[in-house]
Amino acid sequence: MGIRDRNAGAGAAARALLVASAVLVSACGAPDPLISYLDDESGVSLTHPPRWKIGAAEQNGIRYRFLTAPIVEGDKEALSVTLITPVAAPAAEAVAAAYLTGAFGVTVKTGASGAMTWRFRDPAGVNSKLRLARAGEGRYFGAWARGSEAAMNRYEKRVDVLLDSLRFEAAPAWPEERFAGLAARVPPAWTRGSRLSNATQATMQFKSPPLVVDKGTDTIHGFITLAREPVPAPGNLEAFSKAIKGRAAGTFATLNHGPWPATPGLDRPEGYVDYLRSGTPVSSTRIKRWIAVRGGVGLSFTCEARADAFDHLDPWCRRMAETVRFE
Repeated sequence: MGIRDRNAGAGAAARALLVASAVLVSACGAPDPLISYLDDESGVSLTHPPRWKIGAAEQNGIRYRFLTAPIVEGDKEALSVTLITPVAAPAAEAVAAAYLTGAFGVTVKTGASGAMTWRFRDPAGVNSKLRLARAGEGRYFGAWARGSEAAMNRYEKRVDVLLDSLRFEAAPAWPEERFAGLAARVPPAWTRGSRLSNATQATMQFKSPPLVVDKGTDTIHGFITLAREPVPAPGNLEAFSKAIKGRAAGTFATLNHGPWPATPGLDRPEGYVDYLRSGTPVSSTRIKRWIAVRGGVGLSFTCEARADAFDHLDPWCRRMAETVRFE
């Protein structure tokens, strides 16, 4: 073999190696991050791939939420996952019966947490996976995944991750965070942040799970700050509200102002809740802030996220606000 032939062979081998390396890098690349979603009506939360779409529908006067995966080539319909709102029933099997009518090839498995999963084909022969779990005494919730053979094969791992992430978010059952005269119940999936205090002031901060995805795999989160501080004379709610508004920069605009009712059983009087916009035409933030006053001490509970993520944050914030109190 001449020098030219040897060089040609070496070049071909190098190109083959580069192609193989590219395929390997692509296959081993970081997977898309999962984003968090809380359905405001049902109280069911989950995580899902960012390209899956969330929709709503109504049947026989009942509204429900569903997710759809990117449609698989050759399929007429996308794989869907329908959320099952908590419903009263003597057992999970009683809830499952409505989905299993006319089904065949049925198998059932009970997980370590007590959740039950059914695999079956519906009367039309379409693959289904049904997950049901307890949402308190005598109530059950879950989700029903349905899709073609090809879609189920492609998205099986994603469906399993979604079903495993299902939670019924009962705020009174969340862990309570206490610090320097402040208390609130916070979802377990949220990140606990910094805590600062001195003789007169204190803050606790929390970070949400990913709410939306931006620029490939960058995730956008929401942030919460629970704080207390002295209220200027005469030490009432109106004085606190005026002081907070006076500190706001000129880019803040109030979109809505209303009452914050006291929560029965919690040591927190009535207050105000404001919905605010901050930022520029290029970058905008939404803020919701609850305030109350007791004995000359002001309490503020502030939720903040980028404008396009705030609707995903708001259901969490409103549930958490109902648990905020003076310790």
